[in-house]
Amino acid sequence: MKSLERFTGFVGLALMAAFLLPYIFKLPQLDITFILLGGLGLAVFDYFSSGKDDKTE
Repeated sequence: MKSLERFTGFVGLALMAAFLLPYIFKLPQLDITFILLGGLGLAVFDYFSSGKDDKTE
C-alpha cells in the first residue's frame, strides 16, 4: 500500500508543478515568482519528508 501512496503523491506533485510552472516562467514580477517557487518547494519537501516512518513512543 505504501507504493500506491507514493505514486499518488507523485502524481499530485506533478500536476501541481504542471499548473504552476507556466506562471513561474511567464510572470515578469520577481516577488510573485519567488512566492510560487516557495510553494512548489514546500510541496516537494513535504513529498520527500512524508515517506519517512516516524516512530513515536
